[in-house]
Amino acid sequence: MKLRRCLALLAFAAVFMSGPGYAKSLRFASGYPPNSVAEQAAQKYTQVLKDETDGALSARVFSLTLLNLLESSAGVRDGMADAAVVLFPYFPGEYPRINMLAEISMLLNAGGEDPAHAGLIFTGAFSEFLFQSCPGCQKELAAQNQVFLGSGSTPTLPLLCTTPIREAKDLTGKRVRTSGAQWARWVEEMGATPITMSVNEIYEGLNQGVVDCTVQTTTELSIFKLDEVVTDITLGVPGGVFGGSGVNNMNRDTWRGLSEAERRAVLKASAVFSAEASWGYDALGAENLAAAKENGINVHQAGDAFRAATQAFIDKDVETIAENYRKRYGVENAAELIDAFRPLLQRWQDLVGGVESPEQLAQLYWREVFSKVDPARYGM
Repeated sequence: MKLRRCLALLAFAAVFMSGPGYAKSLRFASGYPPNSVAEQAAQKYTQVLKDETDGALSARVFSLTLLNLLESSAGVRDGMADAAVVLFPYFPGEYPRINMLAEISMLLNAGGEDPAHAGLIFTGAFSEFLFQSCPGCQKELAAQNQVFLGSGSTPTLPLLCTTPIREAKDLTGKRVRTSGAQWARWVEEMGATPITMSVNEIYEGLNQGVVDCTVQTTTELSIFKLDEVVTDITLGVPGGVFGGSGVNNMNRDTWRGLSEAERRAVLKASAVFSAEASWGYDALGAENLAAAKENGINVHQAGDAFRAATQAFIDKDVETIAENYRKRYGVENAAELIDAFRPLLQRWQDLVGGVESPEQLAQLYWREVFSKVDPARYGM
């Protein structure tokens, strides 16, 4: 505890004693490489923060140098960085309620439809709920000495395969790489075998026939060169997004050391951060899908029966998720939290429908969510 206190004090001092004339500078740790979507969004955040404060408050982005993604939560907690991208699913014991909400993203496919801009929808709903309607989530963050300042989400997850998959029967007996418990359960329900492997191993796994498919966003077609080994893409199943992230989780002591006006500026810049990250992934996914079609990768729409089977799984799995988190992590109001969160998905689907640019998305996030956070009280 003494070490943690000392680190926090050093972090607090660093905010107020850096730059000419003691202009405040925040250290932002990015676990993503330069020129990635997340990195570009972080750079946009720094520019908006500087503009909103006339240069009095800035942020320096450390890409893959200060903290990696596995170190981010503890690093922000202990003041090694003032803020960082924190992927909550990497830390299941620390953030059970938050992770439970992230795990129900397949509800976006309600009614068997795969909504356009699913990641933009989930980012809005997830951010709104954590800011406004989940005191238990805020307690989890406070226990880690952190302040949540917005989320980001991937596009929807289809099947990327080395064989045509159009119906559930085509998946029977196949080996499918998954990146979350909900998708692993879906794979088993469809008669296939879920396989766990790191994202860096997927290329070789598909290339060597270790796995037949991966539940993956189309953004990874270019990021990890999967377009070189994937021959078939199936849209419409399983659905859901990876949305369990805090794009700008801040050390609570650092947050409290800022003035009210500076905290408001951070919120304004964080709305842009959330929008730029989510829009960037969405746009890249669409570009990659179009390129895949042009380059001869077969793109299939899941058949009606396949979609119906997936919907039946989703309806049942919601209860499984609630019970799992109740038993494993003591989230006694799990079902109530899920029921409270579900309407926000439709609300945000309606809101996002007319958005045509990341700038419009940032304005939407600011108006509907971030501007409603009271900088005088939040995180204090």
